[in-house]
Parts: sequence; C-alpha cells; structure tokens
Amino acid sequence: MIVKRFKQTQRFRVIVGDACFYATAKQIRNGVGDFTKCNAATQKALDALEGYRSGDGVEMCSTGLGGTWEGLSVQLNMA
Repeated sequence: MIVKRFKQTQRFRVIVGDACFYATAKQIRNGVGDFTKCNAATQKALDALEGYRSGDGVEMCSTGLGGTWEGLSVQLNMA
C-alpha cells in the first residue's frame, strides 16, 4: 500500500494532553517544539492518520484521529 502524504501546508489542530495548538504538516514533521517526546508523538500520530487515510474504505474520509504515542495522549484534526 502506498501512503498518501498530506501537503506540507495542510493545517491541523493538535491536542497533546492539556495543550492545544495549530500546526502545519511541515511543522509537525520538523518538530513543534523542543520536547522530543511530544515531537515524536505528534509525528507518529500524523503518520498514523496518513496511513489510515490511504486505505480504500470509509477511512479515506477521516479528518482526524486520537491515540497514545510515546505515552502521550495526542489528537490531530484537519483544520
């Protein structure tokens, strides 16, 4: 399966624990701050959403997802 990547300019609402902010796919891939664990968690969430949307069922219409990566609760929603 080929994973369809988001355009670098795609904006997301990112929720990590109690913190909420907006970031582009490029910013998430490059790191959203200096907390390595948070960067890894948001990057893994983005990868998971891209992988999920690359399916051929109803998941192609997904606009967000939530889960736990690196021990942090992360939610991504397309903005």
